[in-house]
Amino acid sequence: MMVEILTKFSKWKEDYIINADTNSSLRKFEDWSIDLTITSPPYYLGKDYEWDHTFEQYLEYHKECIKLLYKKTKDCWAVYRNVAQTPIDWEIFPLWAIFYNYFKEVWFHLKNRIIWHFEWWINTKNRLSWRYENILWFVKDKNNYKFNLDDIRVPSKWQSDKRCNPKWKNPTDVWEFYLKDLNDDEKKFFFDELIHDKTREHADLSDNFWFFDRVVNVSKEKTEHPCQFPEKMIDRLIKSSSDEWDLVFDPFFGSWTVGKKAVELWRHFIGIDRSTKYCEIAKNRIESFTK
Repeated sequence: MMVEILTKFSKWKEDYIINADTNSSLRKFEDWSIDLTITSPPYYLGKDYEWDHTFEQYLEYHKECIKLLYKKTKDCWAVYRNVAQTPIDWEIFPLWAIFYNYFKEVWFHLKNRIIWHFEWWINTKNRLSWRYENILWFVKDKNNYKFNLDDIRVPSKWQSDKRCNPKWKNPTDVWEFYLKDLNDDEKKFFFDELIHDKTREHADLSDNFWFFDRVVNVSKEKTEHPCQFPEKMIDRLIKSSSDEWDLVFDPFFGSWTVGKKAVELWRHFIGIDRSTKYCEIAKNRIESFTK
């Protein structure tokens, strides 16, 4: 097993990044010790951060990980697992559907399947191009779980109407992505490179359909990691299902985006990744961010 990297933040007691195998490390956690898990495990796409294994071994590994997450998660808390689909032998395998069954086998309950839509990704020639991923929101207790609706409300288009809730509307109806929320690089990418309606002021998202573009090379938040969460999306997930000082856990943390947002929002954070390279990237981001 590789050496663990421990980073101590000035604002907290101790928060950790662990350079090791996820399942081996997770077995050492105390039961019922994690408040919220937000993660995006490898999709079996042959990336440099994946290890050499068959698809069957890949599925067995993540099945075991889900079992461990159930044991380590507190009773009224949640797991957000971002999954996609993967091509194997000229066929698409829907990982979200496979993982759904694994979660149900250990008595997790699905609250939402969120579709994360984005415009930029690899174009394919022999099938329709892939432009979405899935965020599965599972809870242990389907009748008693944390959901901070008021922390993630969005304004109505007709907010001046007296019939509108002054606290703004429930985001499960429509998610709105405003250009004013983008940084300069993201605005340039939006206007210069997206081929859809470039004149609209925002994208409307109905029900469980979210629009956050991928982190691209022109994004200020981009690191060397090839598959990086948009910070605004993680911000929404953390706010919706945790409070200050809660423990946010990412068992496949990559470049530390979940941890960075947890720190910004005054949560504790523990992350595990088997790649020494990405652990060092995360450590550098932590040290730069906490100076």
